[in-house]
Amino acid sequence: MKKKFFGTLLAAALVVTQVVSVFAAGSRTTDVTLVGESAGYYEVSEGTAETFSYLHESAPQVEAKILAVNAGKETLQSIAELAPELAKELEGKSLITKFFDLEPINGGIRTEDGKYKVTLSVPALTKALKDVKLLHYSTDRNLWEIVTPTDVNYANKQITAEFIDLSPVAVIADVDESATEGNSTTGSGTSPKTGVKSDWGMYMGAAALLLVTAVVVMRKTKKECD
Repeated sequence: MKKKFFGTLLAAALVVTQVVSVFAAGSRTTDVTLVGESAGYYEVSEGTAETFSYLHESAPQVEAKILAVNAGKETLQSIAELAPELAKELEGKSLITKFFDLEPINGGIRTEDGKYKVTLSVPALTKALKDVKLLHYSTDRNLWEIVTPTDVNYANKQITAEFIDLSPVAVIADVDESATEGNSTTGSGTSPKTGVKSDWGMYMGAAALLLVTAVVVMRKTKKECD
């Protein structure tokens, strides 16, 4: 009977662990993904040290700044140290996504004037975010720039923009505090928000489920023994 009890408890623990693992893995997905036609013509990569290693020789200060901002060690506004001309535009803005790498494949999708047209899915996009822009560092032109999207679709959480060239990009915006009640996507400008809610509630729920399962099984086993 004890073997049956422990076997049942182990099975319950395994189920809970699998559920928790699935959700935890989902929380590690990128801030943005490519959608529609863009999915076959561009590539998005997480903004890691490995991803941006190509900046190590050509723009080491940019590389260091991007990684520091992504890690929450420096603010979005600190970008102005490298690009003073953007200081006014960055003032009051919040970092909605971390910096990610965006590159064309298969030639990308070109507009009539030769720009790259890209549509991104941004889970953190809500109507609480105003004046949405894209902060871009051009490795080809060695400069920082702010790109205004050609379309911001709040319903589908998608942003379409056109770039002269592609490399590190981040989504930035003004945050309407009056519209963020209960909204976890609000950014402070220091710690990038990913649009993923905290996992703690989920883990606590899983633990509670396991505990309840153990109690039920123990009672059932005790009755069977009696």
